[in-house]
Order: sequence, then structure tokens, then C-alpha cells
Amino acid sequence: MMMFSKAVIGATAVTMALTIGVPAHAGDFDGATEAKVVWDITTGDEKVFNDRLGLIKATADGLQKRGIKPDFVLIIHGPAAKFVTRTVEGTKFQKETIAGIDKIHATMNDLAGSGGAKIEVCSIAMHRGEIKNDNVMPFAVIEDNVWENSIILQNKGYAYMPVF
Repeated sequence: MMMFSKAVIGATAVTMALTIGVPAHAGDFDGATEAKVVWDITTGDEKVFNDRLGLIKATADGLQKRGIKPDFVLIIHGPAAKFVTRTVEGTKFQKETIAGIDKIHATMNDLAGSGGAKIEVCSIAMHRGEIKNDNVMPFAVIEDNVWENSIILQNKGYAYMPVF
């Protein structure tokens, strides 16, 4: 059986205690001043949408704390389009209850405000979801086809992050 001296065990414990809570990085952030990301959001599941939106917000906040400007574009399409509506009444989603819609709207409004994000909703998804233009929250911009936006943004150097 291997024996360790009290000094070695003590030094190891002190080293571990000093490093707990201190993030280790491989230099990934060195020299970064901006983070360009297109977030591709399609989920219609409220719990998943809210969770991922919170993670996107936490990512923006974390980057800002490091002095890195987030340049985020959230493209909303498919069933996720219902989360940028003022109400689901009169839409394909009218039989659904979105209990946390106020929280979702507040987070998206915050992201679109000081959070460094643009929120774009697809008009194709709106048409398929029977969502009228005047039913879209003011923090969202209606785009013809967000896949086109995603392609161009990626060509401009934006990282692609699928959200599901």
C-alpha cells in the first residue's frame, strides 16, 4: 500500500481548495473582442425553449463579463414562432397554453435590448402557424426566410448553434 506524508496530502488539499471555483481555460478567450453567433431555434416545447433561452442569455452575460461583445442573432422558426407572439389566440397554436410566456418575452426583450442580440422570426413559419404580422412582439423582426439569413450570417463568420 502506498503511503503519503501528511505534508503531501496537505499540499494537495490546499492546491485543490485554491482552484475550486477558478475556471480553467486553454486560452480560448485570448484576444477575443466579439462573439458572432447565429442561434437556430425551432423547438415548440415551452420548457426546452425557456431553458435554452436562459442559456443563451447566460452566455451573452458571461461573454460581456469577459469584455467580449456578443453579436447574437436568434432565428426563430417552426413551432418556436409561437413564442414571439403577443397571443396564441387566432393562431394554429390557440389550443396550447404557454404558462411562462411573460418570462420568455422578458428574456427575449432583454436580449434584444442590452444583451447584444437580434431576434428574427421566419415569415414562412408565421404563415404556417397562422400568425399575423401585428401579433409579433416588437423585439422580433420578421424575415422572409431565416434559413437564408442563417446561410449569409455563417458566410459572414457567425458560428452556427442549433438549439433543440
